[in-house]
Amino acid sequence: MSVPKRSFSSFTPWLLALGLTACGGPRPVGSTAPLSTAVTERGEPIYVGTVFPLDGSTTTPAFVYTRRVQEQGGRWVSTHVTRDREGHVAIAESATHTIDYALGEYTLHQDQRGQRGSVRVEEDRVVFHLTDEDGEHEAVEDRSDPVVVGPTLVGHIVRHLGALRAGEPQVVRMAILERLETLGFELEAVEAPRGQTVIRMTPTSFLVGLVVDPIDFTFETATSKLVRLEGRVPPKSVVEGSLHDLDARVEYRFLAHAYR
Repeated sequence: MSVPKRSFSSFTPWLLALGLTACGGPRPVGSTAPLSTAVTERGEPIYVGTVFPLDGSTTTPAFVYTRRVQEQGGRWVSTHVTRDREGHVAIAESATHTIDYALGEYTLHQDQRGQRGSVRVEEDRVVFHLTDEDGEHEAVEDRSDPVVVGPTLVGHIVRHLGALRAGEPQVVRMAILERLETLGFELEAVEAPRGQTVIRMTPTSFLVGLVVDPIDFTFETATSKLVRLEGRVPPKSVVEGSLHDLDARVEYRFLAHAYR
């Protein structure tokens, strides 16, 4: 089944489609087939991110995720695997990209929502394919600004840190597979403690900005290592068997000597 891209002409349905539970209600917990360790453990471990609810409701981590990178035929495959408190894989996502983090293809395994799919970036277009409980969905979008996904976003920021620190904002398009489209975000440096650089990611759309707060990425200025993220994260919180969007603080511990 093919689903056209959703319109912004009607505000309330758009909020529901975006999956913001404050307005659209909880989502049921889903499931997909288990992943092979060939996916979840491939490549060199770069860092571990520990995810805490931003509201401070608990000091116990809600999720832990690992970034791994593998060189493959002159390109890189970056994989993020997010596990819940019991160690089960909630999300696994991989991106094939260049050394400069230009995205080629992205694959998603979203166990929480029972979804899997891919995003492919071609010369002048972005191709989406999603499988969920309702069947197969596809969409095609014209390519404009650089397209990023979870495993390439921070790398894109790191590659442009010099320009961002110099006061030159950057615009990216974040591929949102569940929406079958990209959404625009502006990256800019904001005030930060000594020895750190904070890059703020803000929706370029006024409507998106009404329901998605900016996301802050904190880096060590000297090493460009990611220290902390504060804002919306991919995994959902589970409350009484239903899924809700999660705003979180993610603390990073590096296993490699540098980001890649």
